[in-house]
Order: sequence, then C-alpha cells, then structure tokens
Amino acid sequence: MKIHHLNCGSFCPLSHPIVNRAIPELDRLNLVCHCLLIESEQGLILVDTGLGLEDVRNQERFLPNFIFNKLAKPKLDLEETAFMQIMRLGLNPKDVKHIIVSHFDADHIGGINDFPQATVHVLQGEWQAALNPKDAREKVRYKSLRWKNNNKIKTYESVGDDWNGLCKIQNLVGIDKSIYLIALPGHTRGHTGVYIEHKNDLFFTGDSYLLETQLKSDNYPLPLRLYDKMTHVDLKQAYKTLSQLREIHLKNPEIKMFSSHDRELFIKMMEEE
Repeated sequence: MKIHHLNCGSFCPLSHPIVNRAIPELDRLNLVCHCLLIESEQGLILVDTGLGLEDVRNQERFLPNFIFNKLAKPKLDLEETAFMQIMRLGLNPKDVKHIIVSHFDADHIGGINDFPQATVHVLQGEWQAALNPKDAREKVRYKSLRWKNNNKIKTYESVGDDWNGLCKIQNLVGIDKSIYLIALPGHTRGHTGVYIEHKNDLFFTGDSYLLETQLKSDNYPLPLRLYDKMTHVDLKQAYKTLSQLREIHLKNPEIKMFSSHDRELFIKMMEEE
C-alpha cells in the first residue's frame, strides 16, 4: 500500500484585520482540501475527491452556496483536481476503483463524476441527507449534479465496534480491511473519518475541525467558533465529537490525525510521505 497526499482545492478565505489578529495562521491561500490517493491491491482508492473537473470549469456551480463561494473563495485550478494529479503521478484515473467520502459537501465530493467507474463508500445517514435534505441549509449543501454520473453508491450503517467512544465501521466492500470508517457526527448527519492502519497509522478526520489549534484546546478564537456555527449541522454533537478527538489525540500521539483544510498539517504530511 502506498499513500499520496493531495491538495484538491485551495481556498482564499476573506481576509480581515480582526480575523488576522485572532488567527494569524489563517492568511490568504492558507486553506487546502486534503485528500488521499491510495495505491492498493484493489486498485486506486481516493479518500474524498476535492473539487472536480466541472467545478473548476464552471464557477457558477457555487453561486447558490454563499458561504462557500464568497467566504471560502475557492481558487479554481484544473491542475489541483484529483483527476489531473493522478495523471501527473503516471497513474490512470480509470484505475480508481473506490472513493471513500467523509461527507457530501461540494469540496469533498466534487470529483465523483470524474471517476464513474468507482464505487462510492459513504455512511447511510449522509446519503439519506443528500437525497432528502430537510432544511434550506441542506438543500444548498447537497447538489445531485456532483454525483449524477455515478450510481455505484455503497452505504454503511453507523454501527460497529466501539473505538475510543466512537463507532468503528469495518469491512468496507472490496477494500482492504486495514481501512475503515470512524463515525464522526456533527458537521453533517453522516460525517465520518477514515482510519488507515499503515506503517504510521493515519486518521483522516474530515471537517470535524478546521485548524489543528482546535484539536489542541477548546479555547480557540471566536472566528473559528463562528465558522463552526455556520457549517456544523448539529453544533452540540460536533463539539462532543471534537472533545473525543482531543482525548484520542492526547492519549495516542503516535496516531497521525489530520483534518481536511489545515494547510500546515497538509504540508507536514507531505514532508513525511
């Protein structure tokens, strides 16, 4: 098994003097969309896809989502798509057999249509939220055009072994048993992390937190709390999940835990690849 760390979407968040003083590490062009490409015996596996080819070719796809379009301000670069990065690695995008998604936000599943041959693995709760959004925020969040070319959806219930107080879902169909899901509810109805038993165990936590400073302490800047309030569908549950992740991080420093959008964590993982 060989693992590549990919940035499949850079973001240029709105810069403001108050925000810059509160979160000095959050400067312009400081957010990424951290995805994984795994070379395995089952073929290529993507963990999240980032923005897709059609996303970067047509910015109008983001217009309905004000928070994402105006506040995150995605930098739409064709070369950052998973499809193009796979080609630059000398691999064939048609060999992507599986896509494991943390959740169905646009910046995590935009590339699903680029790999119509792949089976998409997702928690049942997230798939139901995508198919049947229950309020205005979910209706903006979930757009079927981003998975319309792929009908190979494999869903999993949030049941399994207890892992540090979290639900561990094993035996993903067609995927090596060293890769499994860890349910991390709160950000969305069926948000999940992905755990990979490797030479160094990796724990991808999706959007459970934005920056590593949130993992280290619950006393983090107000702008990040406002971000939480805007993006988490269940704020109370999201904070409970984050508290559990802090405890795991403290007790198991050997586990390499990382989120989707922290640029510094992405660079660190790239250097250790």
